[in-house]
Amino acid sequence: MCSSSPRAQTPLPVHPSSARLARRFLDEHWCHDHAGTALAAAQVVVSELVTNAVRHGGPPIALALDCDAGDGVVLAVSDGGRRLPEQVAALPDAVGGRGVHLVQLLSSEWGVRPHDGRGTKTVWSRVPLAQPSARPSA
Repeated sequence: MCSSSPRAQTPLPVHPSSARLARRFLDEHWCHDHAGTALAAAQVVVSELVTNAVRHGGPPIALALDCDAGDGVVLAVSDGGRRLPEQVAALPDAVGGRGVHLVQLLSSEWGVRPHDGRGTKTVWSRVPLAQPSARPSA
């Protein structure tokens, strides 16, 4: 793990402002020694994870941030809901439905850890230190 930035975590309210609070938390606890270039991608990922926790999860919601100097930054959002994230086919004019797809695009890996017996889960993402370059459409 990272010797420059220890693991950081914070509780978040079940409120629409939580995504903004989560981005601010990233700004305050980000490891600029190893992960400076990944901050923008991590802000998108954390916004999506927290928004899903607020909309589809429930209390308690918490965010954890962990820099792994070699493999990226791990973002983990826990919530009190049993509903697992699912990718949906969003229509072009839809307001939502793209969050899981964005997390997949910006993460080197991601997943869900259900906490058996407690009815809670943690959705996590590893944001790579260098984002892949955009590929032209065929």
